Amino acid sequence: MRRSIPAILPAIAALVLAVPPSLAADNVDAGRTIAETWCSPCHATGKRQASDIASPFSDILARRTRQDIATFLADPHGQMPNIQLARQQIADIIAYMATLK
Repeated sequence: MRRSIPAILPAIAALVLAVPPSLAADNVDAGRTIAETWCSPCHATGKRQASDIASPFSDILARRTRQDIATFLADPHGQMPNIQLARQQIADIIAYMATLK
């Protein structure tokens, strides 16, 4: 039995509304939490100061595009820890970085 498009719209709307806000858009607070947990030992990630090992977040965003940063975080190398970040987590970190301008 075929259902018409109008008949399934309430189900689609319910699925969209069920998406947690942190997944619906870039989440600055989530990005801050990730940065403080994983990045702050080496990077200045805001109020926390870092060692001389890595550039502060504010400098990184000033020198690189958001896409460059996203690509790098998707496949970190060099002295970066080998953590696996989801696309949304990467977007959240970049959204947080943008607040540090």
